[in-house]
Amino acid sequence: MGLVLGACNVLDYTQQDAISETVVYTDAARIALAVTGVYDAAQSGYYNGNNATAGVRGYPFGAASTDLGDARGEDVTDIANFFGVVYPNTISNSSPNIVYMWANLFTLVNKANVTIAGIKQAQAANVITASQEAAYEGELRYLRALAYMELVINWSKPYTDGNGANPGVPFRDTPVNTTAGITSAGDVARGTVANVYEKMLADLDFAGTNIPTTATGKTRATRGAAIALKQRLNLYKGDWAGVIREGNKLISGTATFTSPIGGYALVGTQRAAFVGSGVTTESIFSIENSSTDNASTNGGIGSVFGNTTTVANGGAGGRALLAISPLLYNAPFFTCNDLRRTQMMQVDGARYVSRKYLDGATNTDFNPIIRYAEVLLNQAEALARTGQGTQALALLNAVRNRSVAAADQYTAATAPTGDALTQAILNERRIEFVAEGLRWGDISRLATDTKFAPYPSGGIPAKLWGQTAGNISLARYSCGTGVPAGVKPGVDAVPYAGSPTSYLFLWPIPVAETQINSKLEQNPGYGR
Repeated sequence: MGLVLGACNVLDYTQQDAISETVVYTDAARIALAVTGVYDAAQSGYYNGNNATAGVRGYPFGAASTDLGDARGEDVTDIANFFGVVYPNTISNSSPNIVYMWANLFTLVNKANVTIAGIKQAQAANVITASQEAAYEGELRYLRALAYMELVINWSKPYTDGNGANPGVPFRDTPVNTTAGITSAGDVARGTVANVYEKMLADLDFAGTNIPTTATGKTRATRGAAIALKQRLNLYKGDWAGVIREGNKLISGTATFTSPIGGYALVGTQRAAFVGSGVTTESIFSIENSSTDNASTNGGIGSVFGNTTTVANGGAGGRALLAISPLLYNAPFFTCNDLRRTQMMQVDGARYVSRKYLDGATNTDFNPIIRYAEVLLNQAEALARTGQGTQALALLNAVRNRSVAAADQYTAATAPTGDALTQAILNERRIEFVAEGLRWGDISRLATDTKFAPYPSGGIPAKLWGQTAGNISLARYSCGTGVPAGVKPGVDAVPYAGSPTSYLFLWPIPVAETQINSKLEQNPGYGR
């Protein structure tokens, strides 16, 4: 089995030579390219059986994780029916979105595993040093953990349901590059959610110890990225002490916060955090896109979320396929003078769209996987849930106050406390991270939360759909008014449990996978 090598740019991974793995791992320069190739697998896999340019839609992390992570929730609306099975929750076990997300995530996992085995072989032969091997392995295990996070939140019940006892996804940490490896991989059961989390966290422990604090490229994993992803996983587990422990490694200060690892800090406005094809001090980990290697007009975040008309500092050339939903725009907690309205949203036809991404024409915007704002709000929520309200409020204010008017900032007299503070933090996440793909992770982890589930009994909230007459028009957008009166949502809610449609909360395992692996238990409701 060969390995395709290319130039050293993370994305410039076009074929030059097909070199056998035994040769690749005998040369330090080729090893560096092999590691780069795993980042390429994270950015641009294939879609719908087409591995050429026309079939690239940013699967899994070049764009698709962001597109689908928001399309699964209620804060955006599908305008052109482009997400016509994901958005209305009508996925089947052969739907291309889930087939190719599953396939590309496991391709990323396998490329990481193959490369880990190769660099260990190279270090044993003194081709690279032990410290080089450990650093490379840390990056690869970080990418493997990132892939498994996406798998487990979409195909498995949340950790908080049964303390991780429900079926997980098959965890593979050995290469599938031989006949024996292929046979072995086709005989792996799902294990449990707890098992997957244990292994992801172990990967991130290793990464957080061995990856350098700073990276040689703008979009390579760093020690801070590993810690931040571990903090997110602990949030998904409901492990508040774990969230706080990891957050403490990245947060110092009392009102203005910075990270002692990596120097991460909020920038002055959210507008300044989105610079297109680049990063800021707020960027902890992003996936690089370029004009020659991107998710295309059918998947790029600039195309999917971006406006169709030109606006200063707001991008151009997009398709506005996913627009801001009136459910978020009208939410009473989203204050009318918030800069995230005036700077980060604009009218585009009959709807409001996001202005986070600047290039809808050639889709060069980097995909923000983790920002420092998330680290602060993760920490704030964990502190609020454990009775540490003063510090939780300070962290919330650090993110919120750069956007809201002075009159809307919390004072000692107006600040929420207790459960109201936790709810305020959850509300802030919806405003701050819309169009960044984080909504599904929150819907999933809160499904069994009797106080804070976004749908009263847990599940996917109802949605206003651009394909349903009367759901989306400029008249439906009105600051502070809540759900538009007299409008029946075009997409019904999916209760987490107890309903004939509850099975739709989870994605089905692709039928091609369950047919070849008798141990791979399908999610209920989808057959095999």
